[in-house]
Amino acid sequence: MKEIVTFLLSGKEYGVEVSGMQGIENYVPITPVVDAPECLKGIIIIRDEVIPVIDIKKHLVLPPAEVTGDTKYLIFNTSYGKMACMADGISKICRVSGEGVQDFPPILQTETTGYVDFIARNEERLVVVIKPENILTEEDWKAINESMAKVEEEND
Repeated sequence: MKEIVTFLLSGKEYGVEVSGMQGIENYVPITPVVDAPECLKGIIIIRDEVIPVIDIKKHLVLPPAEVTGDTKYLIFNTSYGKMACMADGISKICRVSGEGVQDFPPILQTETTGYVDFIARNEERLVVVIKPENILTEEDWKAINESMAKVEEEND
């Protein structure tokens, strides 16, 4: 049994396993970071914690969308550190198991689809479930962690 949060990005539904999340937060303005890598949209502060915001739409080659009252942050824990991604809205939490969980076909696994964990059948829809750990490359994470270290130095 897998528990999945489904969310919207540019009108498309995606999912992520609840176990890989720290939480869902309301939108707050993003603070830009000087000399940040392209993958880093900026930072947000949630409960006195500075969290990098990743431009997930850019990585998934999706068009940007306006911030609305439905805009939320998905906060993920990864082995590289925490990260936040903006979602246009949260659909629901669902449970899938057995035939509702389909492996992503190995033939479709490429450098640009490495973020896909599996496909979930949610009622009559298929939802691409992402693995937050794989959205960015190790090089991206290194650059983000360097930027975050500079931000922390400036705030001390």
